[in-house]
Amino acid sequence: MPSHTAEELLANVQGLTPERAQQIADQIDDCRRLLATNVGMDAVQQHLKDEGIGIIQAILITTRLLDDDSNRLRAAREIVECSPARARGTA
Repeated sequence: MPSHTAEELLANVQGLTPERAQQIADQIDDCRRLLATNVGMDAVQQHLKDEGIGIIQAILITTRLLDDDSNRLRAAREIVECSPARARGTA
């Protein structure tokens, strides 16, 4: 049975299979737990990179970690692209 997060992804992201939506939802939940330990978003981005998560998927995950719906995509893209984990030469 898909989690609430996986169901939201399936409803809002075209082309995901239920299995892939659940995998991404699990990654989102992992990142939420990491943020709950009072680490910053840079640590989350490093975690995603260490897990082999590409930039596009990292942006998708990061949008789900942000509160402001109106600018989520722009903010997530900036967070991922400007993260020290994704800095030129370390990607």
